[in-house]
Amino acid sequence: MAKNDEFRILGRRPGNEESIRFTYRGVTFDQDSFHVAAGLNAVDTREYVDRTFAALQAAGQVVARMGAYKPRTSPYSFQGYGRQCLPWVFESAGRHGIRVISMEVTHDEHVDEIREALRLTGEPAGVMLQIGTRNTQNFELLKTVGGQRDFPILLKRGFGITLHESLLAAEYVASEGNRDIVFCLRGMKTNFGDPHRNLVDFGHVPVVRRLTRMPVCVDPSHSVGTHEASPEGIPDVFHVAAQGVIAGANLLLVDMHPEPRRALVDAAQAITLEELPWFLEDMAIAREAWLRRREAAAGRAGA
Repeated sequence: MAKNDEFRILGRRPGNEESIRFTYRGVTFDQDSFHVAAGLNAVDTREYVDRTFAALQAAGQVVARMGAYKPRTSPYSFQGYGRQCLPWVFESAGRHGIRVISMEVTHDEHVDEIREALRLTGEPAGVMLQIGTRNTQNFELLKTVGGQRDFPILLKRGFGITLHESLLAAEYVASEGNRDIVFCLRGMKTNFGDPHRNLVDFGHVPVVRRLTRMPVCVDPSHSVGTHEASPEGIPDVFHVAAQGVIAGANLLLVDMHPEPRRALVDAAQAITLEELPWFLEDMAIAREAWLRRREAAAGRAGA
């Protein structure tokens, strides 16, 4: 069996090439769309949550990232406030017009907790269930999120397995019934990426688009892990994000914090609220470059 034949549901093949497309809370995700999901890697205070959502609203954004559950390498590191923060996170999102929150889950109980918190608060926002890199081969969790249809799924590439194995994890989800899936590249765990946190793998954006019909996300924050900048003053996170966008990425997952030095998780890599307009402007330039590249390629094919 050829490897791409294993992607029976999500794979791209002759006669089945149309992008997976789903609309959730009025926001459409497919291989033509483009969204930026910026926000707190881990929820810390109500003030920071409100300020983050307010900044996104002021910038015209309707998608965010917000972590309530945080798996950590050390058992002594902050692991998120979990279910206790969900009601006020969702209420704040509703007040600020945030329609979709990318939120990592690590256990099937988390899905139930999110569903219940949304119900109790009157469904003010929606959640895209994020499967983190550590859980890409947690097959029972994949079954759980694949077997429900209330929420779409953002599945991150596993940092210690091949791209093929990670795409099969997405196929695992789809085989349970839920095909509303976005696949996220987030860097590979290896010292060859030094001084970045991970080896940036955004050259695989067109590969995922070619092998599958899923929208593709990139996470520049976890790939780079730093706020260092080039001689021109452009942060590495911006550069790496632009690499993904110019290759056709459909979603960006970005750490942002009102006061990064006080962030409880991954403080070194978060952009600030003041940098958000600049980041969005820079990504608009990269997106325009992608659209022009695509148009040029279409013209060449037509000729």
